[in-house]
Amino acid sequence: MVIKEVELLFQAGALQAPVIKQSDADDGWLVTLKGTHQLNPTLETARGGVRVFKRLDAAVRVLFELGIEKITVVK
Repeated sequence: MVIKEVELLFQAGALQAPVIKQSDADDGWLVTLKGTHQLNPTLETARGGVRVFKRLDAAVRVLFELGIEKITVVK
């Protein structure tokens, strides 16, 4: 799902707390957004690929800008 979908679902109350985890290739961080929706739970780029953040603080900043206050980080 792309950022705009995340924003709409968050405003509608359809998202649980997002989970940020290291990618399997250890080249960055992935954001997973679960909830009561049928969309792909991984944050994607506009072209449909998985969005990989190089730094953890960048992933957290994007979620905070959307108004999400509770985030879980796992390794």
